[in-house]
Amino acid sequence: MIVITDSTDKKINFFETPKRVVSLIPSITETLFDLGVGDTVAGISKYCVHPAEAVNGKRKVGGQKNPDFEEIKKIDPDLIILNWEENKPEHIDYLSLRYKTWITYPKTVSDAEQLLLELGQVFGVETKAAEFADEIRNSVIKLRSHRRAKLKALYLIWRNPWMSINHDTFIHHVMDVHHLENVYRHHPQRYFNVTSEDIEAANPDVIILPDEPYHFLEKHKLEFFHLSVSAVKSQRIFLADGTYFCWYGTRTAKASKYIQEQILSRLDS
Repeated sequence: MIVITDSTDKKINFFETPKRVVSLIPSITETLFDLGVGDTVAGISKYCVHPAEAVNGKRKVGGQKNPDFEEIKKIDPDLIILNWEENKPEHIDYLSLRYKTWITYPKTVSDAEQLLLELGQVFGVETKAAEFADEIRNSVIKLRSHRRAKLKALYLIWRNPWMSINHDTFIHHVMDVHHLENVYRHHPQRYFNVTSEDIEAANPDVIILPDEPYHFLEKHKLEFFHLSVSAVKSQRIFLADGTYFCWYGTRTAKASKYIQEQILSRLDS
């Protein structure tokens, strides 16, 4: 028997490997396929889009915020994997009363590493999971050993109004590991609105505009050009694939290469 303690401090007993899994979390769905256990995935959310070829044939069971309980009932899963932030508390409670549920909630890169190891245990793919976990750990060690000056960075998650994040988020920790100092790390709220005046006061060296949850486009860079901040003056406004900042699991292991190539290397040029 394998015992896992999830993010709610609930102990989950696994007497055998799950065979019919519903994953309502896109990053977990990708991770299960990357670990080689995609055949156990019986249902996914409509936002589970990676790996594209593999998820096309999987049964969709609604979104993170509006799961289709009837479709889930038809699957009769032996495990549902959710997230404390991405899924509504009332949905988590409803599903937890009826099925075995695993509530994830990693906030740091180390949490993502630990989750990978736990998934490896539960699904009997410890070696594969350890390879990804080692990749995360080695990337962090390499980044921390590199004496790079931190640059003040503004990461936006929404437009109209602009919204950003504080230190109590997974995104913040991914930024921090990569020497990008979140200008709003000390803000009392996890997610909050920011104005042009706020951004000018923070004076970021770098502005990162991801493609999720809001899909920023090249034209949106123009909206910052009137601001008197270092990022505009030095032309350091970057569009980014947001999954490398906010998805946890195997995507975390791939994040350093992406962030290095798409952002850090361009800061040095």
